[in-house]
Amino acid sequence: MTHWKFTNYSKLFLIILIVGVFLFPTSVFYGNHNKIFENSNANNTFKVIIYKAKVYNLFSLYKFLRGENYFFVVYNKCGKVVFKPHLWFGMDRSVVYGGFHFSNHDKNTLFFPSNDGVDSIDLGSAKYECS
Repeated sequence: MTHWKFTNYSKLFLIILIVGVFLFPTSVFYGNHNKIFENSNANNTFKVIIYKAKVYNLFSLYKFLRGENYFFVVYNKCGKVVFKPHLWFGMDRSVVYGGFHFSNHDKNTLFFPSNDGVDSIDLGSAKYECS
Protein backbone atom coordinates (compact mmCIF):
# COMPACT_ATOMS: atom_id res chain seq x y z
CA MET A 1 0.00 0.00 0.00
CA THR A 2 2.82 2.41 0.80
CA HIS A 3 4.44 1.78 -2.58
CA TRP A 4 1.16 2.59 -4.34
CA LYS A 5 0.80 5.96 -2.54
CA PHE A 6 4.38 6.91 -3.30
CA THR A 7 3.91 6.10 -6.96
CA ASN A 8 0.73 8.18 -7.23
CA TYR A 9 2.30 11.10 -5.39
CA SER A 10 5.39 10.95 -7.56
CA LYS A 11 3.23 10.91 -10.72
CA LEU A 12 1.22 13.89 -9.44
CA PHE A 13 4.44 15.74 -8.60
CA LEU A 14 5.84 14.97 -12.05
CA ILE A 15 2.69 16.25 -13.77
CA ILE A 16 2.73 19.48 -11.73
CA LEU A 17 6.42 19.93 -12.49
CA ILE A 18 5.91 19.44 -16.23
CA VAL A 19 2.97 21.86 -16.34
CA GLY A 20 5.01 24.38 -14.35
CA VAL A 21 7.93 24.13 -16.74
CA PHE A 22 5.71 24.73 -19.74
CA LEU A 23 3.65 27.57 -18.29
CA PHE A 24 5.99 29.29 -15.83
CA PRO A 25 5.93 33.05 -16.46
CA THR A 26 8.97 34.67 -18.00
CA SER A 27 9.05 37.71 -15.73
CA VAL A 28 9.71 35.98 -12.42
CA PHE A 29 13.51 35.97 -12.43
CA TYR A 30 15.04 39.40 -12.85
CA GLY A 31 17.92 41.42 -11.52
CA ASN A 32 21.16 43.03 -12.60
CA HIS A 33 21.96 40.04 -14.81
CA ASN A 34 19.15 40.88 -17.27
CA LYS A 35 18.69 44.63 -16.72
CA ILE A 36 18.58 46.64 -19.95
CA PHE A 37 18.11 50.26 -18.81
CA GLU A 38 16.29 52.44 -16.29
CA ASN A 39 14.51 55.77 -16.13
CA SER A 40 13.41 57.89 -13.16
CA ASN A 41 10.82 60.60 -12.72
CA ALA A 42 11.88 64.23 -12.17
CA ASN A 43 11.88 64.09 -8.36
CA ASN A 44 13.33 60.54 -8.21
CA THR A 45 10.40 59.08 -6.29
CA PHE A 46 9.90 56.34 -8.91
CA LYS A 47 12.26 54.40 -11.12
CA VAL A 48 11.33 52.07 -13.98
CA ILE A 49 13.77 49.33 -14.92
CA ILE A 50 13.44 47.35 -18.13
CA TYR A 51 14.54 43.71 -18.15
CA LYS A 52 15.06 41.13 -20.85
CA ALA A 53 13.62 37.71 -19.99
CA LYS A 54 15.92 34.75 -20.41
CA VAL A 55 14.89 31.58 -22.22
CA TYR A 56 14.56 28.86 -19.56
CA ASN A 57 11.39 26.97 -20.49
CA LEU A 58 9.02 26.45 -23.39
CA PHE A 59 6.88 29.47 -22.55
CA SER A 60 9.89 31.77 -22.45
CA LEU A 61 11.06 30.24 -25.73
CA TYR A 62 7.64 31.05 -27.20
CA LYS A 63 7.89 34.66 -25.93
CA PHE A 64 11.43 34.88 -27.32
CA LEU A 65 10.37 33.62 -30.75
CA ARG A 66 7.51 36.14 -30.79
CA GLY A 67 9.98 38.86 -29.77
CA GLU A 68 8.06 39.63 -26.56
CA ASN A 69 10.82 38.91 -24.09
CA TYR A 70 11.08 42.35 -22.46
CA PHE A 71 9.22 43.52 -19.35
CA PHE A 72 9.52 46.27 -16.75
CA VAL A 73 9.20 46.85 -13.02
CA VAL A 74 8.56 50.17 -11.24
CA TYR A 75 10.31 50.82 -7.92
CA ASN A 76 9.87 53.56 -5.36
CA LYS A 77 12.76 55.64 -4.00
CA CYS A 78 13.42 52.97 -1.37
CA GLY A 79 13.80 50.22 -3.96
CA LYS A 80 10.47 48.48 -3.27
CA VAL A 81 8.36 47.22 -6.17
CA VAL A 82 5.27 49.42 -6.62
CA PHE A 83 4.12 48.13 -10.02
CA LYS A 84 4.81 45.14 -12.18
CA PRO A 85 2.69 44.14 -15.18
CA HIS A 86 0.95 40.78 -15.11
CA LEU A 87 3.27 37.78 -15.12
CA TRP A 88 2.78 36.97 -18.80
CA PHE A 89 3.31 40.54 -20.01
CA GLY A 90 5.88 40.91 -22.75
CA MET A 91 7.06 43.66 -25.07
CA ASP A 92 8.84 43.61 -28.38
CA ARG A 93 12.34 45.07 -28.58
CA SER A 94 11.18 47.71 -31.05
CA VAL A 95 8.70 49.18 -28.57
CA VAL A 96 10.95 48.93 -25.51
CA TYR A 97 13.23 51.63 -26.84
CA GLY A 98 10.18 53.64 -27.93
CA GLY A 99 10.11 55.44 -24.63
CA PHE A 100 9.25 55.06 -21.00
CA HIS A 101 8.58 58.46 -19.57
CA PHE A 102 6.85 60.11 -16.67
CA SER A 103 4.27 62.81 -17.30
CA ASN A 104 5.50 66.40 -17.19
CA HIS A 105 2.29 67.48 -15.44
CA ASP A 106 1.73 64.57 -13.06
CA LYS A 107 5.06 63.15 -11.96
CA ASN A 108 3.30 59.98 -10.73
CA THR A 109 1.99 58.91 -14.15
CA LEU A 110 4.18 56.57 -16.15
CA PHE A 111 3.66 56.21 -19.90
CA PHE A 112 5.05 53.02 -21.33
CA PRO A 113 5.06 51.40 -24.74
CA SER A 114 3.23 48.14 -25.32
CA ASN A 115 2.72 45.96 -28.35
CA ASP A 116 -0.70 47.60 -28.76
CA GLY A 117 0.46 51.22 -28.48
CA VAL A 118 1.14 53.45 -25.48
CA ASP A 119 -0.35 52.71 -22.09
CA SER A 120 -0.10 54.46 -18.74
CA ILE A 121 -0.29 53.73 -15.05
CA ASP A 122 -0.98 56.17 -12.22
CA LEU A 123 1.54 55.54 -9.46
CA GLY A 124 0.12 58.27 -7.22
CA SER A 125 -1.76 55.81 -5.09
CA ALA A 126 1.36 53.70 -4.56
CA LYS A 127 3.02 54.13 -1.20
CA TYR A 128 6.49 55.48 -1.64
CA GLU A 129 7.33 56.07 1.97
CA CYS A 130 10.38 54.26 3.24
CA SER A 131 9.73 52.12 6.28
